[in-house]
Amino acid sequence: MNTGVGTRAKPRLFYGWWIVVAGFVIVAYGIGARGYIANQLPDLVKGLGGAPSQVAMALSISGFVGSIALLAIGPLIDRFGPRKLMLIGIPVASIGFLALRFANSLLTLYILQGTLVGIGMSAGFLLPVQTATANWFMRRRAIALAIICAASVLGGAITTLLGERIVDQFGVRDPFLGLGVVMLVIGIPLAFVIRHRPEQHGYLPDGELPAIEESGEPVTEQENRVAEINFTLQQALRTRAFWMLAIGMALASGVGAMTTWHRVPFLLDLGFSQAAIANIFHITPLIGLVGILLFGYLGDMFTKRYLLAIAITLQSASVVILMTAGSIAQVYLYTLVYGLGSGMVPLILAIRADYFGRRAFATITVVMMFISGIIGIPVSAGLTPLLGWIFDITGSYYQPAFLLSMLIGFVPATVFFFARPPKPSHRALAPTES
Repeated sequence: MNTGVGTRAKPRLFYGWWIVVAGFVIVAYGIGARGYIANQLPDLVKGLGGAPSQVAMALSISGFVGSIALLAIGPLIDRFGPRKLMLIGIPVASIGFLALRFANSLLTLYILQGTLVGIGMSAGFLLPVQTATANWFMRRRAIALAIICAASVLGGAITTLLGERIVDQFGVRDPFLGLGVVMLVIGIPLAFVIRHRPEQHGYLPDGELPAIEESGEPVTEQENRVAEINFTLQQALRTRAFWMLAIGMALASGVGAMTTWHRVPFLLDLGFSQAAIANIFHITPLIGLVGILLFGYLGDMFTKRYLLAIAITLQSASVVILMTAGSIAQVYLYTLVYGLGSGMVPLILAIRADYFGRRAFATITVVMMFISGIIGIPVSAGLTPLLGWIFDITGSYYQPAFLLSMLIGFVPATVFFFARPPKPSHRALAPTES
């Protein structure tokens, strides 16, 4: 078919940036709303007569259902486009929020949190927006994805800052009604801004206009496709790069989690007050935003795998600062260095799109996430007894944990450094073809 653009001039503002703006609002609101549930879940469970252990049960059900749902949602996004999934997911999540206001049993809470909210959030928010953004950009892909990642951080930070005030004003349950209604009012109109691929609307990624034949007529969409490598999931799974990225993600997330689990008790043992520690870590999201945007900007200028290695090395090296902390200033320095390492997040998304193309971006993303999660299970399971064994020998817990975290952290940095782009034996179909 024809692109239908004729000889029109290139617009001042590429439509892809409108997708980024709309996606930013959608993601920030969605992450913030889901964060509210997570923060208030202990009170909800207690109000329904549940034990604290059942809070973890609710979160586990939600995480498991969301992960499984993503495996189906990813291919659907690639096939039908993100907007159609968002127009299903946003209303489903909204109904889940509205229904949570009236949940009268733990079973109802599990069902609503684990199915309606979990599946709706997976289909309607972060993954569809990331996919559309990756599809509309190539040269500016890293910074565009960084802005979307920044929305996730901002949404979580807003929940942390305003959550208690909202509860004090309206109680735990009533805000669910407002969150559900606003989700529909904001989410549905903005979902119509989200479009699948630029070629379907007469453009190329980054706002380049399609080629024009000598006759003055635009070439067909098939003739005008971008020269790029596009892997199917099966092709990606057969590459070394896929497995290196998956293993690197698993190790990097495990190291980060181990550090964050232990840093507050460690600082308390050193004599820092709870209030001082809270004030320090309140700025962590802000530093994370800086790191995300900085590395997103640099990612469009320099080799992404090298930047990934640098970002993870920053987080690993920050542990040395924490281990030797003797003053508040040193803890602030740790927060700064660790937060800048958050720049790995948009780089992982961007490098995945660069390496495997746009045709199956959502599918490859969810499968890689799932595999990374599986790889991370034995890693986490092995670290706990290992740390216990170290404690029995040394009589110390936190210092060995941080040292081990730092040493393991250099492994994913090395993996990413050597994760070169895959070299397929042939060029796959362009993303606009079926």
